[in-house]
Amino acid sequence: MKKFIRFTKSGFSLLELLVTIAMVAALFSIAMPSYDDFIKRYKIKAEVNKWLLALNFARQTAITSGNIITLCPSSNKLSCGASWREGAIVFVDLNKNHIKDPNEILLHTFDSSFANQQVSWRAFQNRNYLQFQQNGFTWAQNGTFRICVAASTLQYNRALIVTRSGRIRLSTDVNGDGFHQDSKGAKISC
Repeated sequence: MKKFIRFTKSGFSLLELLVTIAMVAALFSIAMPSYDDFIKRYKIKAEVNKWLLALNFARQTAITSGNIITLCPSSNKLSCGASWREGAIVFVDLNKNHIKDPNEILLHTFDSSFANQQVSWRAFQNRNYLQFQQNGFTWAQNGTFRICVAASTLQYNRALIVTRSGRIRLSTDVNGDGFHQDSKGAKISC
């Protein structure tokens, strides 16, 4: 007896493929804005945490070591610079001149920000550094670290508010409008 082998065709027709591709494209277009929002929120949260760590590290080191500690922007991780976006250094400032001298100990470096973010420090007396005394206080440098996303909206912008006593608090959305406010109640912008 001979057996007949039957072959069946399995696969998709062109119409089935086009419908599947259209459905995937529709789902992707719905999910993409939500994913983009998630990524922006994640990056800004990581940046806020980095600067919160830098500020707390400098303050705690000043208290525990009994030295003046300076936090300043740095592009080369060796000396103070101009742009906070390029990163920062923390060092023991033996002569209190807010400049990293060769004999002063470099305690920590902080990496640069994400590509589309801005970081700025606005403070009383308009200084581009922050110094902590042995008791954890600043040298009358109450101010705000502003961390912003280069976007058309201000909803992702955050701030770290530093008081003269060295206390650090995160900005919040006080009035529930979807935007964080600074210490004066204004929407955060850089």
